[in-house]
Amino acid sequence: MKTYFSSLFIVFILIQAINGLYEDQIGKFDWRQQYIGKVSHAIFDSTGKKIVVGTEENVLALLHAGTGKIEWRHLLGNGPKSKISSLFVLNNGKVASISSSPTTVRVFDMSSGILQWEATVAKESQPIVSKWAASTRDIVLVEINPSKSGYELLLTEYSSNSGTENVSPTIELPWFTPGTDCQLVFPHLVCLHPHDDAVNVVDVTNSDSHQRIQFSDLGVAVGAGQSAVFSSVSRNLVSLRTTDTLSVYKVTDEGLQRIGAEWPSETVLVSVPSVKDAEAQQRYMSGLVKQEKDYLIRIYDLEADRMLEDVSGTVKLPEEVGEANLLSTFLMRKANGDLSYRYAIGTTDDSFHYGSKKEVYWSREESLTSIIQVEIVDLPVSSIEASIEEEFGSDQVLGGIFGHTIRRLSSQFRQLLIIAQQLMAGQINFVRRDAVGSNNRALERDRFGLHKLILIVTRPGKLFAMDTLSGRIVWQRLLKNVNTDKLRLYVQRTSIHYPLEPQCIILAKSSTSKQGILFVFHPITGEPGNFGSEGYVNLGFNVQQALLLPQNEETEYIKPLLLLDESAVPHVFPPTESALSHVVKMSDNLFVFVADTKSCVLRGYSLAKSTTDHLSSAPVWQLQLCSSNDVVEEEIVSIVSRHPEEKVFSQGRVLADRSVLYKYLNPNMVVVATAGTNHPHHRGYFNLYLIDVVSGAVVFSTSHRRVQSPYHVVYAENWIVYSYYNEKYRRTELSSLELFEGQTQSNSTAFSSFSAPQPLVDRQAYIYPAHITAMKDTFSEQGMTAKHILLGLSNGWIQEMPRVFLDPRRPVVAAATPEMREEGIMPYLPELPIPAEAIVNYNQTVFNIKKIHVTPSSLESTAMVFACGLDIFFTHVTPSRTFDVLNDDFEYGFIALVLTGLTLASFITKRLASKKSLRQAWK
Repeated sequence: MKTYFSSLFIVFILIQAINGLYEDQIGKFDWRQQYIGKVSHAIFDSTGKKIVVGTEENVLALLHAGTGKIEWRHLLGNGPKSKISSLFVLNNGKVASISSSPTTVRVFDMSSGILQWEATVAKESQPIVSKWAASTRDIVLVEINPSKSGYELLLTEYSSNSGTENVSPTIELPWFTPGTDCQLVFPHLVCLHPHDDAVNVVDVTNSDSHQRIQFSDLGVAVGAGQSAVFSSVSRNLVSLRTTDTLSVYKVTDEGLQRIGAEWPSETVLVSVPSVKDAEAQQRYMSGLVKQEKDYLIRIYDLEADRMLEDVSGTVKLPEEVGEANLLSTFLMRKANGDLSYRYAIGTTDDSFHYGSKKEVYWSREESLTSIIQVEIVDLPVSSIEASIEEEFGSDQVLGGIFGHTIRRLSSQFRQLLIIAQQLMAGQINFVRRDAVGSNNRALERDRFGLHKLILIVTRPGKLFAMDTLSGRIVWQRLLKNVNTDKLRLYVQRTSIHYPLEPQCIILAKSSTSKQGILFVFHPITGEPGNFGSEGYVNLGFNVQQALLLPQNEETEYIKPLLLLDESAVPHVFPPTESALSHVVKMSDNLFVFVADTKSCVLRGYSLAKSTTDHLSSAPVWQLQLCSSNDVVEEEIVSIVSRHPEEKVFSQGRVLADRSVLYKYLNPNMVVVATAGTNHPHHRGYFNLYLIDVVSGAVVFSTSHRRVQSPYHVVYAENWIVYSYYNEKYRRTELSSLELFEGQTQSNSTAFSSFSAPQPLVDRQAYIYPAHITAMKDTFSEQGMTAKHILLGLSNGWIQEMPRVFLDPRRPVVAAATPEMREEGIMPYLPELPIPAEAIVNYNQTVFNIKKIHVTPSSLESTAMVFACGLDIFFTHVTPSRTFDVLNDDFEYGFIALVLTGLTLASFITKRLASKKSLRQAWK
């Protein structure tokens, strides 16, 4: 019997192999875009054709200066502990990166990106000051540590070829005090205390080289309440910025030598450019000066001590970009001997730009590595479909048969003109039509709903609209005067309600007033809406909860946005009479809950007492989930509800005896997950609560001890799947819950939270042999397609796992019965498989997957998947295969030939039959 069940399990695994991807389908329905993150370090190589960059996503990469493409990249770690603190390009064709916590030195070959060596700098105690620099071929570390007599300086040199350490004798620093900021311009260390009026300069290789220089000797006046900050510019240059001035000094054994006059106070950045002529490496300096709308790059000749006005030029960055915060330049000689430059500029919106004095050659939108929210919206109808909508939906003066005839003829004439224009433009292909079924280039809705627009909100406050067919950016917009800590996107009206225009809003907090602010925009064009000032609406209150309400014809199919302020007073946007009356009509059945993630307190409110003149809310229930013990640190880590567009196709599961096990379908239930540490008996724990947010009742709860993050929760229909890391067995586990009402349904017409029965809960846990970073379920337009779970893994894979593998009713082999086999329930095995054919992104690895977004298409069998992390990836999945479309290799010509033959045969047989009947009639 055990052999039989084992064979049955293997058969189920082999059945999934049919979901593999054919070679000719690669890139047909999917695309991937690779990114590196916000650039924090950028250095040109000696030729100016490559740019070595280090990013805040802990990525070290080499970019091609001509195209901006990634030559190679390395993800050096996840989290702030692996941050790249320093980056150096050495003269021997190598790149050195310094990462923190723990301090790690890595040296790579620049051309190939191969790691040459790696060393970890382990210290028993953290130094007060730790600075890195690069000499000709070595890497230098300067540390200041406490000593018996005060403070001492320690110099350590690392060979770039082998990583060999060379520690120099310590140097006493009697002048050093805690809080001093130091900059290392090897071999000198320049230090400045915030409350001091002098600069200390010391040669790290010479113990008798200390100099103390007063601000008055530097020609700088620092007034009361003003600050002075030193910044390292290059190996022998530092900049001193005060409130009103910016000066540059050359560091020598004699002290600080001022370079030229003061730079304008609008100067944003100063750097020493890389120069193609090796002999003139330190002859120039560049600065980026802020003008009204653009920037000015100024080139300074250090040897001649003058500004090169003929070389300096204006930089016109693309529209909708932030302020510049990174500058790297490269100087070269033209064929006629004139000096020219190339620049690389990073901005606060995480974009990275490369260009020359004439133009910007390319830009990289690296804010797409920090995506907060994604919404996939429908495109507007085509011109032909719009004319049909106008024909049958318009109110014309002419009525009757004559009026309808005129409208029909005029509509068909416009459609013929549109088809003729498309034929001349080459937008219609009669030879072959792909699965999309419409024009791939125009922003128009296709027949199967596979051509849509991806709306993306990023952490720097930048909005993007991307085409699902190609991944190209249709439009982008940078939010102004908005606090980007919390942003939320809502789709109030889509483009399916023709001729009404679609509308979306961004809910944020104002950076000036700290109160709520809305930005209204058109999702297809990105243009601001007709609200407030350029689409911005100041709410005048702080928002603690927001909820999209259902739409109807009275509100012109706008979903009103219900906002709850800090005093639990509800507000509606847009504040129209139709929206207010719509809220009042449904107020008896309208409930809102608010969760405080830190204190784990949930509060429920009812709007039953609201009127058209005044909306009000009343508290209904309050729930405290976390422990009141001060030793326990617990907070809410996740709140998950069912997708509002999800439809349940089946109300229950048919058992082997033909009875029905009805699902517990509570539309008001949410899943709340809390996690804590420092428990008196366990190091970490994870609690899961199923809460009815209308009545405040806890439907079910469970707890796991000795577990760690990351935690991921998926909730759909009547089942929940969640993952966690088991500390005891050091493995990732998946737990599955499924809720049933039983074999009798309490109410088949409507669900009430106040009379809901207690559900029957089946649960089971499984071992997953990989690290999960994201998890999402698939769903279709009508709910007929089977459910699959999409798992984002740490190695860059996205696995599509059928939900039947996570069925909590799977019995152990010994307890399996023929009835369960008839239901299609597999025997229970604790280990879940990862078949290669279940990886939806095949060899298109997606680094550092953070979120997976799923939206249905008009095809019941097909769902669209958008995964984002360091890279972004888009594809289609068919959990139940493409049962509603023809295959790509379908023989259209053969079936046309067969139909033609059958048609001819029918006419021939009809003729022969008539002749036969005529002959029989004459007999």
